[in-house]
Amino acid sequence: MSESALTAMTSLVDTDEELDKACASQHTSGHDVVPQEEDDFPDDAVSIYAKSHYPRAPSPHGTALVYINDTKRAGSDIAASTRSLWVPDLDYREIHGRRYCGDYYMPNDEIEQLRLSLQHQVFLHLLSGEVSCVSLDDPKFILDVGTGTGEWPIRMAELYPDCEVVGTDISAIAETQSVPMNVFFEVEDAEEWDRPLDHYDLIHFRCMEGSFRDWRFIYDSVFDSLKPGGWVEMIDFDSIESVKIWFTAFSEGSPIFDMAQDLEVAAEKVGRKRGITHMDPQLLKESGFTDIREVEHAIPMKVGEKSAGKLWLISCLDALEANCLRLLTQQMDWDPEKCKIACEQAARELANLAKDPEKAKGLLVKAKTLIARKPLDARPSMHGTRRATRSSSIEVLHDSPHTNTPSTSEVFDAFAAADGRAKSPLAQDGLQGGVYGLQGGPFRRAY
Repeated sequence: MSESALTAMTSLVDTDEELDKACASQHTSGHDVVPQEEDDFPDDAVSIYAKSHYPRAPSPHGTALVYINDTKRAGSDIAASTRSLWVPDLDYREIHGRRYCGDYYMPNDEIEQLRLSLQHQVFLHLLSGEVSCVSLDDPKFILDVGTGTGEWPIRMAELYPDCEVVGTDISAIAETQSVPMNVFFEVEDAEEWDRPLDHYDLIHFRCMEGSFRDWRFIYDSVFDSLKPGGWVEMIDFDSIESVKIWFTAFSEGSPIFDMAQDLEVAAEKVGRKRGITHMDPQLLKESGFTDIREVEHAIPMKVGEKSAGKLWLISCLDALEANCLRLLTQQMDWDPEKCKIACEQAARELANLAKDPEKAKGLLVKAKTLIARKPLDARPSMHGTRRATRSSSIEVLHDSPHTNTPSTSEVFDAFAAADGRAKSPLAQDGLQGGVYGLQGGPFRRAY
């Protein structure tokens, strides 16, 4: 069968009314799917897998691309898994007013935790209320790598109460109170992969750009840790391409140009390249995966009252300093105060662009979802060995029920409780009447 691609570009729901209507129509039940009969399709147009093993149909916001492949694997060693516990002596460091863990470039303080919670809501709306693009049939083990504040594994544990869901991170910032009994959080550095073989139904990564030096090692390790038929799922913003789109609207003297250029150089210097080049289907193919499918998303810069676009913008504005401060000061010798001022200026300009209907036209942020499957006929994984596997692939889509996701108004109301807990480092004013002029909302941030 020849390689092919199905493309149908769309973008995020334009209005709150459409968004809330989509959210209200979702269900809380599991994924009821009917296995596909073996002879429903001719031999040259059928996957070897049942329909229940395929990803659900893409959301109305995405572009689905089919990736058809043969598979080969390269060699790498991994270690056996042991369950770790929360430890009090994590390598937390205060740098220029932000808290970090080890040498990771993103902070993990309360401001960042609030931003991650907002980002989780953005992803829910991006995926039409779903927490995963993969339809699972009675999963037993799910792993979330780089879990952060833990919203994703908590929701998956609620959806699959008979499944053990584990979230791992180098920081101990996940919510551990009043969570489902089947969700667990562990402190672990995924670059020192320490997971069982042939074990997981799904391994999930979200917003992990710049996290790993060797993505090939990560993909090989994930392949070995998945049970035959298990899925890997990744979703990330394309920060580099999105900023290039913004460049067309920013003023000539904007600090964002120097920031973006130096940030890319700094990431290269520490060996953790930014962007989403790691989300290349070819890399998954080379690690042995099949049924590879990517979906491209576009989020427009539309800032309505308590809108999904506003949720994204608030998260994006705070992300400027979160992404830049440590890398630019330590790798490019930026003065810390100069860096913070530049981040504030860029955030102010971006916010003003977003609230201008004319200037905001065409401005968007890109994101991508990439999923792939370990073949059902894959041989048992062994430490220190690699095998060549080969399988056909065809995309088969089906509809699945949606889970509940809160409306944008409910999200803003829920975050009102955090109003006084943390302030954005970008300004001292609140969102209401803030210096960036985005009115309405409980966040004590200058947007």
